[in-house]
Amino acid sequence: MLLSPTGLAVIGASREKQKVGHVIFKNLLKSKVKAYPVNNKARSVLGAKCYKSIIELKGLVSHAVIAVPAKFVPSVIEECGAAKIKYAIIISAGFSETGNKKLEEETNQIAKNHGIRILGPNVLGIIKTGSYNASFFEGEVTKGNISFISQSGALGVGILDYLISKNIGLNNFISVGNMSDLTITDCLKEAITDEKTSCVMIYAESLKDGREFMKTCKESKKPIIILKAGVTNEGAKASSTHTGSLAGSNEIYTAALKQCGAIRVQSLKELLNTAITYDKYGRLGNKALVITNAGGPGILITDALINNKIKMPELNKKVIDKLNKELTGVAWSKSNPLDLVGDAMADRYAKALDAIKKEDFYDYVILILTPQAMTEPLETIKEAIKFHKETGKPVIACLIGGDKVKSAKEHAIKNGLITYSDVNDLVNSIKNLD
Repeated sequence: MLLSPTGLAVIGASREKQKVGHVIFKNLLKSKVKAYPVNNKARSVLGAKCYKSIIELKGLVSHAVIAVPAKFVPSVIEECGAAKIKYAIIISAGFSETGNKKLEEETNQIAKNHGIRILGPNVLGIIKTGSYNASFFEGEVTKGNISFISQSGALGVGILDYLISKNIGLNNFISVGNMSDLTITDCLKEAITDEKTSCVMIYAESLKDGREFMKTCKESKKPIIILKAGVTNEGAKASSTHTGSLAGSNEIYTAALKQCGAIRVQSLKELLNTAITYDKYGRLGNKALVITNAGGPGILITDALINNKIKMPELNKKVIDKLNKELTGVAWSKSNPLDLVGDAMADRYAKALDAIKKEDFYDYVILILTPQAMTEPLETIKEAIKFHKETGKPVIACLIGGDKVKSAKEHAIKNGLITYSDVNDLVNSIKNLD
């Protein structure tokens, strides 16, 4: 299995701090999987004995991480064959993405002769959080349940760094690069087989084995959320110079992804938000109840929900009667959105949440708050967290503002509540999770 090495050799491990091979081996020294540096010009790297050839490690490693100039990769793969390596993760660039298809084909053929599977070339590497980091990304990603497959290593770096900044966990990360052998589909099969994976995010510029990808998505019990780039003629051209792959027609992809049940998103923000929301709440259902202290955002989210075919069930008589007693003198809306009006403090939100606590006419609550003079953002979020813990009903908050809602957002995140700053971002993340 690609994600389950018995040992890792870093071919091109370097003593020079700025070299990719140095960073990769440094990362692996912190890992639970045993790693060995291979460099025929060094005795040791970071205090570890250095081996002149991977052949010396025969029987000790199953995976080779290759970070040497592209022209040397074919001979390195030959040595990997002699060492009975199962997987070669080729970090090195300079293959078909730069027009050097012949070198890539030669490397592939040698690997095929030895039964070696290739990830790459031109990859960032792979990470199994809590186990090992076989990449040149420097940073500690929190252990989580989302798996992420990216055709772009640089974009992968950006998303990994974002996840760290937000303390959002990840299960696996796989950079596929040029896909000369292992494809996005191969990596997807690995990711969904991992029992700890809740859902899979994919950034793709091309899909080399479209039918197999569709079959895998259709059979998967876990959501596949995909951002497909290269949808214009110009974007497709840029894709071909990035990873050496050709992108297909946008219309074909749209129809195919819909047919196989994959969730197609239109931006990085939507990719991340959809995965994070699913990981927290799973499938949401199709009936939203909105509670707000502001009419404008209530109207905006109503439009967004209805335009995305999400239902907004009306309040039943029992809830209306109860709130009429609890909110005496308040000109509340008596409908969905449940508008508590601008002077609503935390206790008014608490009363609204209590009134619906035992009801089943909705699937989840969208709580909207704008920080007006008397608003209590932090206390309101505490009431939402309490409601979620007591009922198990998903609560998704939209806290519109800056410094005045900052502590509320931080408290929500710390306690596992999903928050947004924009109603459209919120709806885009939930529209495919019914």
